[in-house]
Amino acid sequence: MLLPWIYFIQVDEQLLIESFTQRRVINGAGRYIARPLEKVTRRDGVRLNPTQYAHLENTLTGELRNIWGPQLYFLTAYESVVEITEAASLKENQYAYILNNETGEIRMIRGPQLYFPEANEVIVTTQNAIPLKEFQYIRLLDSSSGKMRVVRGETSVYLEPHEQIVGSRTDEGINIDEKTAVIVRDTTTGQQTLVTEKQVFIPAANQELVEVRQRIRLEDHETVIIKDKDGRYIFKNGSDDERSFFLEPYHELLTLRWASGLHKDARELYITHIDIRPKYMWYEFEVRTKDNVELVIGITFFWKIVDVPTMIKMTDDTPGDVCSHARSTIIQAVSKVTLEGFLDNFNNIVRTAALGDDEIVFYSERGVQINAVEVRSVTCKDPETQAILMEIIQETTNRLNRLQKQESENEVWLKKLQGKTESETARGALLTIKRDHAKLEALTEGEAEAERVKQFLDGLGDAMTMEQKVSIFNTLRKRDMLNALSQGSASVYFTPADVNLSIETST
Repeated sequence: MLLPWIYFIQVDEQLLIESFTQRRVINGAGRYIARPLEKVTRRDGVRLNPTQYAHLENTLTGELRNIWGPQLYFLTAYESVVEITEAASLKENQYAYILNNETGEIRMIRGPQLYFPEANEVIVTTQNAIPLKEFQYIRLLDSSSGKMRVVRGETSVYLEPHEQIVGSRTDEGINIDEKTAVIVRDTTTGQQTLVTEKQVFIPAANQELVEVRQRIRLEDHETVIIKDKDGRYIFKNGSDDERSFFLEPYHELLTLRWASGLHKDARELYITHIDIRPKYMWYEFEVRTKDNVELVIGITFFWKIVDVPTMIKMTDDTPGDVCSHARSTIIQAVSKVTLEGFLDNFNNIVRTAALGDDEIVFYSERGVQINAVEVRSVTCKDPETQAILMEIIQETTNRLNRLQKQESENEVWLKKLQGKTESETARGALLTIKRDHAKLEALTEGEAEAERVKQFLDGLGDAMTMEQKVSIFNTLRKRDMLNALSQGSASVYFTPADVNLSIETST
């Protein structure tokens, strides 16, 4: 005889009892006495916290359903737990995609919320909204319908199902002002337009930003060439009234590719703004003299562009054409003279060859004016010949230095002689002035003395004869002289005749 089996059930437990014909459950807390031939399985209740849910399946009907916490749930006899998972906890600016397994439809839910999906729903993904600042925008394409939409900031962007970002994640609006404009293409018509109205430009859904263009401002000496949509050239000059402008749609600046470098052997100079001011250009090439000496000469062109339309019509490499033509004519000219003849007159030879009448016509046909051509350097290609040439140049230099030194010495000697001449001339003039002054002074003193003597003689009256008056005058002069001599320390001896001395005896 089989004995009964007693099961004590806790409050969070249940017993699954299976017999030959049915299944049933007994939930705790309690006690159960098992019957013969019953299969008893003890299992825990499904415990769910506040953020969890359980996905359940009815093994008898195949029905699915969800339960969510917080709770302690006891399964029915024919239920099983497929999975226990977390609910979609969405914060502010978060969203999630929910897939309906039955219809295949995907929908979006936004936070903040704690979302528990239905039994036929699956949380596909959780994402953060895209924050847009002021003047930012984002382009979104609905892949199911092909429609485009543009969302402008300041806001948060939630992508709808089947939407994807076109281009950058976020784009900045273009600040259109005096210096900046934009070229926009209408995606429905394909036409391009230039937008110059001052604004922060954000394209609409049917607009596509083609290019941001900066205003072109030309200096007085600048010229640019614009190619329009038909390939025609438009010339804009800094001297025109409209010297500041935006390029229209389908227009572009023509870029010139000119030869550069000392030998003009590489077209690596790219130019959009043509400078029409006078300029200089260096060029170096090889020549051969009549006596078969190979030289390398460097020349300098002083030139300017005078007719841009003519230049563009005739050549796409103005410096290259100028240098190549000049090289050809100079090579021919140098080949007709010896090394000595070339060294004696190289500047004139080169200038005449490069600036002949035919050459001037050649340059003019290309819109160019050559003002001067100067030889910058001359070297021999052969090192030994170059050494001899350097000796000749050194000797010539020494001779010139000696001549210059002699000229300097002669100049110094002439300056000294000129200084002496000027000094003697000045001295003679000074002596003449002194002599004239002495004469004038003596004349003045004589006239004054004569006047005094006349006054003295006239003062003696008419009672005396002239001889008597003169005698008295002479006597007084001798007395004055003796008085003057007596004031000094000198010893002067006079004879009786000199002083007219007489001795009288008084009785």
